[in-house]
Amino acid sequence: MCGIIGIENNDNAAVLASAGMLTLQHRGEESAGITISGKKKMKTFTAMGLVSKIFNEDILLNKLPGTAAIGHVRYTTSAKSSLTNAQPFQISCIHGNIAVAHNGNITNFLKIKKEVLKKGAIFNHTSDTEILLHLIAMSKGSLVNVIASSMRKLEGAFSLVILTDRTLIGVRDEHGFRPLVLGKIENSYIIASESSAIEIIGGAYIRDIKPGEVIIIEKGQIKKSFLYKTSEKQNTCIFEQVYFSRPDSIMFGKTVKEARIKMGQFLALQMKNIKADIVMPVPDTGYFAALGFARTSKILFENGFVRNHYVGRSFIKPSQNLRDFTARLKLRPIREVVYGKDIILIDDSIVRGTTSKRLINLLKNYGVKKIHFAVSCPPVIGSCYYGIDTPSKEHLIAANNSVEQIRKYLGADSLTFLNLGNLVKACSYVNNKDEDDIFCKSCFTGKYFTKISKTTYKESY
Repeated sequence: MCGIIGIENNDNAAVLASAGMLTLQHRGEESAGITISGKKKMKTFTAMGLVSKIFNEDILLNKLPGTAAIGHVRYTTSAKSSLTNAQPFQISCIHGNIAVAHNGNITNFLKIKKEVLKKGAIFNHTSDTEILLHLIAMSKGSLVNVIASSMRKLEGAFSLVILTDRTLIGVRDEHGFRPLVLGKIENSYIIASESSAIEIIGGAYIRDIKPGEVIIIEKGQIKKSFLYKTSEKQNTCIFEQVYFSRPDSIMFGKTVKEARIKMGQFLALQMKNIKADIVMPVPDTGYFAALGFARTSKILFENGFVRNHYVGRSFIKPSQNLRDFTARLKLRPIREVVYGKDIILIDDSIVRGTTSKRLINLLKNYGVKKIHFAVSCPPVIGSCYYGIDTPSKEHLIAANNSVEQIRKYLGADSLTFLNLGNLVKACSYVNNKDEDDIFCKSCFTGKYFTKISKTTYKESY
């Protein structure tokens, strides 16, 4: 995962980009960066940590003057979290100054890296994003054509914002794995990972950037928009709506909040024979699914956890030790809400199972009688190669255990996963007749849309 944003034709480009990055902070908490151009020489500023800690008034107003900017918040899937890999990446080549910020996972990175190394390329980063800059720098022709031809060589997931001295470019891979949207504020166009990042800075969401689309923006105008490549099917990651995207972001014609409420409603129908005193969510992504469950089941909705909002998202920490420690700090049950109760506990997913087991043990220590654990997605049985931090298959609890075995390991009295058909219905387009064809469900099916081999690149940036 990651969060990206770009804005052009605005004297407050750096300030607006940083505000958008704050909105996208849930997509990456390890490092952040902004590249600015349009007034003086292109400049990039990156640092480790949260956006609010990095970009103060002096940096935004004095050190990053310009009319166009791209920004990036970074999330990694391993311990290789360093300033070296903080984005955007900036180079100077035959096409001028170019910077890029990337969300996704280029699965054939290692193959292309070997090819460009033979041609004399020198790598300064370990991120797959750098391969794009090498492809551009080694190609001749107009920059637009070079970007399009470079994209055709890549496989996997990549939503990109690219900045030159005078142009903002947005690109989405032909499958549309990762979200990318277009918006506008006054005379400035904005490209971002989620619509909420556009709307929170006063802009208006226009549309999704299409899978395979390249969009060129200069001087407040869309100069060109075209498809560099098309795929037979769109395969947007369904886990965005399950977990990653903000509830107020728009995906497939409705807010993510609405999709999560429907997940909960479908769960309630699947569990109509189970009785309980209360329905409660695992904060925060379980909240709307639990609300939907309560509305359909007519069981009382209660917030039974206090969440420490000064602790980041445990799922996107780069190591299991950090994930466990963060999870311990993050949630504490409210004894008077849960003591002596039979509860339906709603969470977004089970990946490794360690956090869910800890929460169930914690609730039982606080006097809960029965715990019916409900999950608003199917069992995760396949590792993701397109930018989600799922571990290798041997560490996925559902890939190696039955539902009953998982229930016993967790210590729950019952365990229910939302079935795949209901998840698709909850997340799909409004009135879309071919809704099953628009999602990547590889983590739930083990079937992939690109070639997966031992050399497939697993890191995510």
